[in-house]
Amino acid sequence: MNRFGRRDFLKLITTIPAGMVLSKMLPHLGTSNPALPNIIVVVLDALTARNMSLYGYPRRTTPHIERFASRADVYHAHHSAGTFTSSGVASLLTGTYPWSHRVINLKGLIARDRYKRNIFNLLHPLYGSVAFTQNYFADYLLSQMGADIEHHLPISSWSEFELYAADVAHKDRSMKFRAYDDFLYAMDTPTPASLLFGTINKHKKIVFSQKKKEDRLQYYAYELFYNLDSVFSGLASQITDLESPAFCYFHLYPPHGPYLPEGEFLDLFQDGWQPIEKPIHPLPYVESYESLNRKRTQYDQYLAMTDAAFGRFLDGMDRAGLLKNSYLLLTSDHGESFERGYFEHAGPMVYEPSVHVPLLISAPGQTTRRDFYSVTNSVDLLPTLLKISDLETPDWSEGLVLPGFGGEVDNTRLTFSMDAKNASAFGYLTPITIAMYEGNYKLIYYQGYGGENARYHKGLFELYNLKDDPEEMQDLIDDEADISKRLKERLLAAYNAASAPLNQIKGS
Repeated sequence: MNRFGRRDFLKLITTIPAGMVLSKMLPHLGTSNPALPNIIVVVLDALTARNMSLYGYPRRTTPHIERFASRADVYHAHHSAGTFTSSGVASLLTGTYPWSHRVINLKGLIARDRYKRNIFNLLHPLYGSVAFTQNYFADYLLSQMGADIEHHLPISSWSEFELYAADVAHKDRSMKFRAYDDFLYAMDTPTPASLLFGTINKHKKIVFSQKKKEDRLQYYAYELFYNLDSVFSGLASQITDLESPAFCYFHLYPPHGPYLPEGEFLDLFQDGWQPIEKPIHPLPYVESYESLNRKRTQYDQYLAMTDAAFGRFLDGMDRAGLLKNSYLLLTSDHGESFERGYFEHAGPMVYEPSVHVPLLISAPGQTTRRDFYSVTNSVDLLPTLLKISDLETPDWSEGLVLPGFGGEVDNTRLTFSMDAKNASAFGYLTPITIAMYEGNYKLIYYQGYGGENARYHKGLFELYNLKDDPEEMQDLIDDEADISKRLKERLLAAYNAASAPLNQIKGS
């Protein structure tokens, strides 16, 4: 008799809530107007373009995304407006920069007078909508936009956590998720803090006492949070029930840490390759070059595993014929860093690994690839989605329609990425790090940092030419005096106009 193991049980139960929820909700979406295409946005969390073979990375991490690229528009200089989920997702969904929507803190929400400025609200007259995310920070924002989302699927839809807390505090999703994040599963401690999981952990300690802290964290993340295959296969099988036209926002956690490659992916990239060693930056905590490379390899393995799951998702949509009448967008909310002594994201760094993210868009029935190299930003998605829906872009949007969808290539245009998580969302935005892009040039501005880094307090600039120096190794701030002066003036003008306390820029 075949043994039905615990792993098989977990895979089975993780599919139940999702299937039940989606089968009830999705058939009722939309206005039954097949003339309008569906719009499906897939966000893979913490996916940096710099580690994708699609964009020239030496390891073959994304063969299935490359397969998708063969029939899509590929944007090569696309950046997230923020360095972490809350900030990046808010910009993607509102078409405004963090200094406008004011989601600058890790668990921040959109300013009260602006949260109705979102893509769900703008598409509502024409589209039914469904939203799902595995990231609690993103779900706070979706909950804030809840009145504009027809069906906001529970974050626990593909999770064993559903068995424990599906109906707890069901009238206050934000409270439940914040409680889970703050007390049930604290990422900065080795064990959950609740009575229930604390008791479970006491039992587990016998088995896991010899494991490292990060190993225990990985165990809890996998067993209690999600199953990668269940999510992708669930979406692929259930999305066929959509009634057109529908707008879907699907935000999946991988390849965000903890990195959990399995099976064949554990043996990938044992190649001895090492990236260029970059100088340690004074601001973030310091992690060794060797440690960063080990974590980079784990990330690359997990990225390849995520890519394979996305490939199966894509195949499922192809079999259902869904892409014949749907736009499919693939992007990320922010990047991931393995350089300059800095690991992960949400720090003061705005170098390319932290903010350069993928963007691929496949139009209904598209069969060929187009490549675009001009600078674009996550704030551009909102006006582009409105454009393909024949809707006007509101004047408060800070994005532009993407090239390929009617937008013009303008190398004098400014775009921004920023981190101000330690600033007040209601006061002056300081301390802050800003990256400003104009054509091939990238200017970085640090302001308000104290402690031992006094030179970063009054304002410090760095300048790079990304065409000639994609690794950002040659600071041109003194060598290109005229360009530096002009770009500094443009950046400071934008920053000074947007950094005032919220009540002073209410009309923005």
